[in-house]
Amino acid sequence: MLMIPGPSDPEPEVLAELSLPILPHYGDKWMAVYTETTSLMQKVFKTKSEVLIPPIPGQLAVEMAAVNLVGKGDDAVVCSNGVFSQNIVDAIRAIGANPVEVVAEFGKGHTLEMVKAVVDGLKDPAGKPIFLVHNETSTGVLVNPAEIFRYCKSKGMFTILDSISAVGGTDLRADEWNVDYVIGYASKALGGVNGVVPVAVSPAVWEAAKKRKGTVHSPFLDLNAWREAIDLDSSWGHPHPTSMPTSVVVALRKAVRMALDEGLDNRYRRHAEAADALRKGLRELGLGIFTDPGFLSNTVSVARVDAKWDLELRKRLVSDYNIMIAGGLGPLRGKIIRIGTMNSSARLERVHATLAAMERVLKAVR
Repeated sequence: MLMIPGPSDPEPEVLAELSLPILPHYGDKWMAVYTETTSLMQKVFKTKSEVLIPPIPGQLAVEMAAVNLVGKGDDAVVCSNGVFSQNIVDAIRAIGANPVEVVAEFGKGHTLEMVKAVVDGLKDPAGKPIFLVHNETSTGVLVNPAEIFRYCKSKGMFTILDSISAVGGTDLRADEWNVDYVIGYASKALGGVNGVVPVAVSPAVWEAAKKRKGTVHSPFLDLNAWREAIDLDSSWGHPHPTSMPTSVVVALRKAVRMALDEGLDNRYRRHAEAADALRKGLRELGLGIFTDPGFLSNTVSVARVDAKWDLELRKRLVSDYNIMIAGGLGPLRGKIIRIGTMNSSARLERVHATLAAMERVLKAVR
């Protein structure tokens, strides 16, 4: 039973889609599937922006934004508060650009005041991007981007939201929040299968990428290549500049249909209730919650542990109860555990089963 911060266990109906005959990655039937899936994702993102489904990991979706919006020597604002936001800093540096960090402690989130202090210190913020991780999986921190992005857009900036571990389990309003580029994910809270990453791209980002045509250092990540495929190759059912894992997209379509049938508000409420119950149970087991109470996530809960028994706890949960949870990353390795409430794991029966197993194992390893 996967109680980790992704992937989640897909529902049986989603797994059944993988057994259907393979579709080629072009043609009328495929075009209908791909177009429907992108349209469904617009409803999840709550956006009118165009949605792409690149067959890449989440980190490359972040880098797609970086290489199309940031040139060598340019400034890019990055809200940094965990391992995955630090990955964005590294990506900016890798292309020869200058990451300007808005630093929050691990376990805490960003506020408008923190971002304003950095943005207002830039010589000219117009045209520069700001990267924000919606839900920092390494620390269980959820940040509301609404005020932050509203302010940054008033300064003429591009707004990039990494919602990889939030989408499908947490409220997301891309257009209302002024998000120019939002990154989703197939196999976390949406409950699809790993292999593709839905991305919504605003007209402003398309236009910025067009101005940088010929200078983007990655042909595969170049939005101009995607634009060309959409405009020229959709007529024969190939609206992307690469082959596609079609069965994975078919499974994603089913997962998104199921999420919308459940009702997004109902789904978000279910995830919040599961996370609340999990954190209450962790406290009752004597494990302190690591995350600042003002930034608690619906999809990842993080508790403090002792390095002396952290690994043994996780090993025994798998060997004795077939339940997997996650450990800490980077500087938090051996200091925390991370438990996902995503899609199928965001159910009270799974939360209670995990807590009961943890209680038994903790008695043995502490």
